[in-house]
Amino acid sequence: PDVDRYLCNEAKGTADYTKPAGNAAASVYDAATGLSGYEGNYVLVPRGRCTFEAKARSAQRMGASGVIVRNTLGSRYGLVDEDAALSNSGEGPDWVNTKWPVDQRDYECGNHHTAADRVGWRAEIEAASLDFVPPPYDGKASDALLTGPASDGNLCAKQPNLENFQSRCPSMRCLLTGNNVTEDGTKLEACCAWDMFVRMSTDGDDDGDAVPQDEEEDVTIPALFVTMEHGDELYDVVVDAAAQQGDSIRFVTVVPYGRWYPSAHYSGVIVWALALFALWISSYESAKEYRTSWKKISRAVSDGVLVFQRSANSENAPRRERAVTEDTVDLAEEHVDFELAPEVEMANQNAAVGTGGNSDQNGDIITSPDDGSFTISDDADVDDFVGNSSGSNIDASDVDSPPSNRRANRDASSYAPVSPVPDEPQAPDADSSAPTQRQPQQATTQSGSAPVAQNLEINALHAVLFVICASFFLFVLFFFNLDKVIRVLYGLGGSVAMNQIMFYPLYDRIVSSKFVPAGVSVILKSNAFGNLPGCRGEYFKWIDILSAATGYALGIAWIIIGLTRVQPMTNTFYWIMQDVMGVCFCILILGLIHINTIMVASVLLCLVFIYDIFYVLITPLIFGSSVMIDVATGANGMDPTFCEKYPLDKACRGALAPLPMLLAVPWFNDFRGGFSMLGFGDIILPGLLISFAARYDSATSLVRKCSQTSSAQSGENAVDSVGQVNNDSSGGSYHYHLGWVQKVFFRGYFGPLVIAYGIALMVAYVIVWTTKRGQPALLYLVPACLGTMLFLGWRRRELSELWSGPKVMKKANKMVAVAGRIPEARPGAPVGGANASLPESATVV
Repeated sequence: PDVDRYLCNEAKGTADYTKPAGNAAASVYDAATGLSGYEGNYVLVPRGRCTFEAKARSAQRMGASGVIVRNTLGSRYGLVDEDAALSNSGEGPDWVNTKWPVDQRDYECGNHHTAADRVGWRAEIEAASLDFVPPPYDGKASDALLTGPASDGNLCAKQPNLENFQSRCPSMRCLLTGNNVTEDGTKLEACCAWDMFVRMSTDGDDDGDAVPQDEEEDVTIPALFVTMEHGDELYDVVVDAAAQQGDSIRFVTVVPYGRWYPSAHYSGVIVWALALFALWISSYESAKEYRTSWKKISRAVSDGVLVFQRSANSENAPRRERAVTEDTVDLAEEHVDFELAPEVEMANQNAAVGTGGNSDQNGDIITSPDDGSFTISDDADVDDFVGNSSGSNIDASDVDSPPSNRRANRDASSYAPVSPVPDEPQAPDADSSAPTQRQPQQATTQSGSAPVAQNLEINALHAVLFVICASFFLFVLFFFNLDKVIRVLYGLGGSVAMNQIMFYPLYDRIVSSKFVPAGVSVILKSNAFGNLPGCRGEYFKWIDILSAATGYALGIAWIIIGLTRVQPMTNTFYWIMQDVMGVCFCILILGLIHINTIMVASVLLCLVFIYDIFYVLITPLIFGSSVMIDVATGANGMDPTFCEKYPLDKACRGALAPLPMLLAVPWFNDFRGGFSMLGFGDIILPGLLISFAARYDSATSLVRKCSQTSSAQSGENAVDSVGQVNNDSSGGSYHYHLGWVQKVFFRGYFGPLVIAYGIALMVAYVIVWTTKRGQPALLYLVPACLGTMLFLGWRRRELSELWSGPKVMKKANKMVAVAGRIPEARPGAPVGGANASLPESATVV
């Protein structure tokens, strides 16, 4: 409207378009009809003087169906004091009271080498050639003199090197910077204006009127922003139409349309599947030692290395007195024990399988140094465990601890053959077949043994401290820009995680395969260097160097991309490597941190449940934005438009990438950019509970299988229902697969909890898609996972034991301790040949 050219009178309080009569807005409305004439039409208004939201709301109140805001040169100038400007409106320029355009935000003179495509132009303009009345700048009269090529009269383009103006100033428009070229102010500096699309947003409560934001109606009509170039074209079309129509209200037909973008993104499905896989593999691997221990125990029973005995309190079992030591595991519920084979039975088994075992004069079993077997004596206080070599023994106090606490010791030496060491050096006997005498080795823990990979078992106090530390760390990331530091640390830590979880196991399997020549395999597994200062006794093999080099090469490449690109998520290698490292982190963390009671899991998950809701949904009411979402998405205050202008600026490198502590997949086929994401906490925290469920199921299975094996040795037919399903082929393939599905997904706790997690996470993503708003994932995951665990425990009458700590896991840990001292199979020993009575369900390979 002519009376409100910028559509800002309402924002200044001089009009009220909700009341057509009795105020300054009366001239906008027809006195007879009460209509503005803009009903059903789009309103074209220049940018400036008030906020985008104020313009759109005024157009909506006039009945317009939409508003188009066009960018102009004049909109970049403003007044410091409008009242002072009104008093000087006819006295010429008031440059002291002028708000000039801002360097880099509005214009570029060519002195910033980080500008895109070397944009930048500087010119000197005669002040007298432009009009500054009314102050601060008359855009209607002066914009044309600073627009277009030199042939159109652009004063900015009439400078030396005219042929470079269009290439150095793509907008072909200039803005005055407010800097005087001459002392008397007759010449002013002008530089190339930026003409880019602007994302319009709400103004909060900064629209200038006295109405609070929460009492103003929402803007429901479309609001479009056009650049100076397109806005001038559209304005010229409207003016030409008015000249032809002779009407005070000028109309042209416009067809607004939006560029297509998908309504839903399958990248969310990828993140969902990736999170479910990371949770499943992390939790499943945390129980790996129980499964591998059963394989070793079943093989040792078949070889006769271990025997099962009925305990003394069993009614039908023969009584046999023996000491309860680390060598025995009491299966109280089944009244069954298993122990190392006695010396007589072991001697018989050695003779049966041809292991070449010999006996010394005290009746102890002695083996030759090269056969890889072990020694045992009648005295339980001085005997080594089966497979327990000197210098790598496990202390008795560790037997009830989590099994993976002892992994490094066993991996280092427990499976190696034990070479007998005589008390005194002796010359070789002429008769090589004579038995070699040696004393039994003492089972002691030595400080020089291999380092132990300790697990951290968290309790309720740890849970409280975790939430406090997480809150502190989140606020530090919110108020301080540490994204580059976090990115470097993540890349280096991810390199280590990939080395341990991916590359070393992969290379070890490749090197050990038949496709690699034996000579190459020997070289790769040989020592490259070691015994360095600070790492005495540590040696590094060539395969260690190869796997570490691969991990660090990928990690450093990821860091370089993240620190040099404005939006690294557009690089496929970057986001794939970030997700791969994230999955490795989850596996590593859930393998090191354990929860062994439902009580601790309940405390932790309830606290993080409140924590997630507060930082996602409550903090916007306090800080104006969600602390959690801002930190996760990398919202560090950088203007995306600025980084589009200056992509080489140091502050823009990696500024638009999400913080690398989450799984993220970019939106495909969406010009707006963006990505679907899920924080590591939404995987690891529920994963602690699901990892506990996986270990509990595996521990229960280990104890049950040992009991079944003992029953089979005693002549009983004890095969569980799953074994019967697996061994029963009469039902056909359907029953076999049905039994397998029931076993994997519905037996125990691990399968149901993984299903509950997947469903809850899917619900969270559906709500994000429908509401177009970030959601606290733990709001859905905690009730689903913890509720499922509590319900199943209550229904199976195991909740009390799960709450305080399952005893079956302690028994399984002792079995793992015994399994860790079993040596590898003797050369030529037929696995499974000693005990043909074992049921198929009791031997898992």
